[in-house]
Amino acid sequence: MFLPILAATFYLFTFIAAFKMETPLKGLLFILAVAGISAILYLFILFPGISGVAVALMLGAFILRQGSR
Repeated sequence: MFLPILAATFYLFTFIAAFKMETPLKGLLFILAVAGISAILYLFILFPGISGVAVALMLGAFILRQGSR
């Protein structure tokens, strides 16, 4: 019961922070970023092997792409 309450509080603070950003677009992007990170964490819990490999590949591609600049 503690974790769902903690998650709901986190999302409440996320929405409050999003509405206090300079522009609505920044708030929307912030909400989308938090939702994406939450989805990745949920995938780690649901499918630890498959999602771990997928996230490792995405992070590796991102790091290699940043290094080539």
